Parts: sequence; C-alpha cells; structure tokens
Amino acid sequence: MRLGVISRLSLSRRGLCALLASSKNCSIVLDLASIPEDIEVLRKAQPEVLLYHASGRDSDFEMISRLRSLTPEIKVLLFLDAADEKLEFQAVRAGSYGCVSNATDLDTLVKAIGVVEKGEIWVSRSVASRLISKLSETPVSPNSNGLTPREWKVLGLLASGTRNKEIANRLSVSENTVKTHLYTIYRKLNVDCRLAATLYYFQHAKSDGKYPHKSSVRTGKAKKKDSVLLAQQENPPSE
Repeated sequence: MRLGVISRLSLSRRGLCALLASSKNCSIVLDLASIPEDIEVLRKAQPEVLLYHASGRDSDFEMISRLRSLTPEIKVLLFLDAADEKLEFQAVRAGSYGCVSNATDLDTLVKAIGVVEKGEIWVSRSVASRLISKLSETPVSPNSNGLTPREWKVLGLLASGTRNKEIANRLSVSENTVKTHLYTIYRKLNVDCRLAATLYYFQHAKSDGKYPHKSSVRTGKAKKKDSVLLAQQENPPSE
C-alpha cells in the first residue's frame, strides 16, 4: 500500500519510514514534517493512508476535518504520543480512521494501517461502542437518502462485511469504481465511515427482510428477462 508519514519530529519520522519501508506491504510515497499548505502535494503523492503524528490539540482535529473534506480519498491514521479514549473519539469524529500511540509495536502498527487502508476504523472496543451509540441517536437527514439501486447494492454488500475488492469482483467493476460508489453513498447519507453506513443500512432495511437492493423473485421468461436487464445495469460498457 502507498503510505505517507507526517511528523514534526525528524528522527521519529525517519525511524517510522525506515521501519514501515521494511514491511513488504508498505511503500513510503510521502515524508514530510508538516501537512503542506498546498494540498496538491498530497494529491500528487497519492498515499492511500496518511500516518499523521499529532499532539492531540484542537488544531490537529481541525486539520483532519479539512483534509477529509479536501482529500476524501486519503485515509488518515493518527499517531499520538499517548492515545486515550477521549482523543480516539475526537479523532474519529473529526474524520480520521483511528489512532495508534507511540507505544504500539511494529506488527500492530502495520496491522492498523492495513485495516485503515480497507476503509475500516482502528479504535478500542470502548470507543467503538460509543460511536455506535452516538450514531444510533443521530437522526438521519430527510435529504440523506436517494440512493440508486446500484448504490443500495454496494451498501448491502458493505453492510454484510464484504471488502472493496470482493464487492468489485461481485459487480464486475474496478475497485476504483467501488470506491467512487462508496464516496457518493457516504455523501448522500451524510456519513463518513463504513460503520455509520452499515448502521444506516440496517436501520432502514425493511422489517420483512426485503432489503432495498434486492429485487423480488420471478419465474419463467419474466425472470430470465429481468436477469438480463440486471446484468446490463451491473456491467455498463463504460466500466
């Protein structure tokens, strides 16, 4: 995976880069002392995950929110001197995909980066419980729906725990197309992570088990005709 490392501490940053570069799964594409004012620097480097050494101040969380709005394709994982439940919760609410502390060993750090790269959140169990509780209490905006049948299909697969690559294989599209669908879904639902999208799906699935992305079963020629139309929709020529 393509990884960026940002830390104001030169020795710490260089050490992290050296350790992570030794992992066969990581390729360091960005090594900076601070987040650049010119966001194009990040876009050109195209890191999939950005490991950002933060102090835990409000300014850090404001920067994360700014990054999330300007570069939603980049997943931010905070590297904190000391990560506690409060900071973890603030970090995720600001738009990061979780936190690790400087006490984390290399294997756990690589695992956390891998989880974040898949679009999942790396937090403690207690923080995950708080997030679910908060999301359950948050009313859904009347304008947050309007998903297309294809987007419901993607959302249903996501909610079942299917990875982006597997979703792409099932729909016969590229993984980038799946990521584009997820970005659009998140925007329409006014959510910013897989956890929130999954919760939305199960909250709005029909009580009789007929989920929005599933069509009714038909027989005979009608069923065959419907299956052909579905295949055409699922595999448009442009993809």
